[in-house]
Amino acid sequence: MALFRANPATEMARLRKKLAKAADSDSPESLAMRHRIGILLVETGDWPAAAEHYTELADAQVRVEGEQHPGTLGAWLNLATAKAALGQIEDAVHLMGSTVDIYEAVSPDGPATLQAQLVLSEMYSLSGEYDEALDVLSRHLNACADKFGEYHELTIAGARRKVSVLRTLGRYDEARSLNSGLSRKPRDDYERDSARAVGLLIRAEAGDAKIVRHKVRELAEQYRTPEFMEVLAAVLLRAGEPAEAAELYRAVLSAQPAAQQWGPAGELARAYLESGQLDAAETLARELVSADGLPDGHPLKLGFRATLARVARERGRDEEADRELEEVAAGLTEAFGSKHPDVLEVAGWLKKD
Repeated sequence: MALFRANPATEMARLRKKLAKAADSDSPESLAMRHRIGILLVETGDWPAAAEHYTELADAQVRVEGEQHPGTLGAWLNLATAKAALGQIEDAVHLMGSTVDIYEAVSPDGPATLQAQLVLSEMYSLSGEYDEALDVLSRHLNACADKFGEYHELTIAGARRKVSVLRTLGRYDEARSLNSGLSRKPRDDYERDSARAVGLLIRAEAGDAKIVRHKVRELAEQYRTPEFMEVLAAVLLRAGEPAEAAELYRAVLSAQPAAQQWGPAGELARAYLESGQLDAAETLARELVSADGLPDGHPLKLGFRATLARVARERGRDEEADRELEEVAAGLTEAFGSKHPDVLEVAGWLKKD
């Protein structure tokens, strides 16, 4: 007999009705229902309601169970997630960081701690604090390797996340070295070839895009998953084939709004620009710049601004383009240092144009 999942709105209404009849809203049964309501709010993306709900629930958890109880920590994590979704990045990172501190103090290598560390690393990346993300991931990987071994799925997930952060920082040799270990003892062909694809992408980012694009295309055509399609799109864009890259990025983004996939969306805007689709590039880049969810000085948002500046250049608005690119270069230099590949690329656009 088939099992059908209840409609979230229907389930939420049922739980709220039952909770309203409860004699004690802080009883164990009531707290369990409140946690379930919160999960449903997160699943449906009602972030204002989720933030309000988890603020009240976390206060109740502290009052009933104390600050170190798993229910309290879970409520704080979900509250931080809701705050981040609402664009309150600084508050979200502070709350997530303090929550992970408690997790690590109570259970350094517990499953909930390890998962919370991964979420915190993503939160740091969202706020542009990549060095802090690396610190958390180093603790995460050490704990995973000690408890589960080097090739456990949790260890591999943390390593892949760290590879992504190292790539963002332009530390390609470190990223390549760490990624190479992911294909030594793969659990299956997909995991092995996924690591191979990332290794080829690192080579493309370091300047060998035209050399590796055929190997990446073979992998993408073999698997035809969004993960491999995104890697192929990134390589093709760097290899000077922006029109095909744009088609691939559109396919990758088709299932979600662009603002929920900042990196691929920004690359799509750039692919539009470099393939001559100026209207599409300008529309998407403006949408990304104005959307909530990233701080103004975040490197990704600076990249969106760079695309807008280059569109302005193509439309003959040279003074606007120069002014914007200079601000982007200054922001990226502050975030990454003067030798980072993105900084050098923007400087090249200024010099060339």
